[in-house]
Amino acid sequence: MDDPRADSQLLQGFHMLEEGKWRWTARQFSVILRPPPGSAQDGARLELALNIPDVVVKQLGAVTLSAMAGSISLAPEKYTATGNYVYTRDVPGGVLAGDNLTIDYALDKAIPAGKIEKRELGLIVTSVGLVSKSSK
Repeated sequence: MDDPRADSQLLQGFHMLEEGKWRWTARQFSVILRPPPGSAQDGARLELALNIPDVVVKQLGAVTLSAMAGSISLAPEKYTATGNYVYTRDVPGGVLAGDNLTIDYALDKAIPAGKIEKRELGLIVTSVGLVSKSSK
């Protein structure tokens, strides 16, 4: 999140960088990632490091995060408490054969714009990436 060269990978739903480390998201947000070498054969692991802030839990209760890796739906995860988490899912090699893969994330709910501040607030992201599953 903190590398200005990676800004072009944040397609939509990310707010500006805060404290030089993290970004709030909207309810829906997307990234484009380069698959690691060998992942078209072995698959890869998608990792989204996130934080569910206290304000989200107080305003919304539990939130559920789901993701689409290209045309493949990944299992959702429900977060019921404040804290740091890593949403981790295996991505099959079949969708990793190209030069890039779009990942579309969606929360079942977010704090509406205007309720706390002008932006719609979903969760906080500190990093996102595809990690090789290859043992080579």
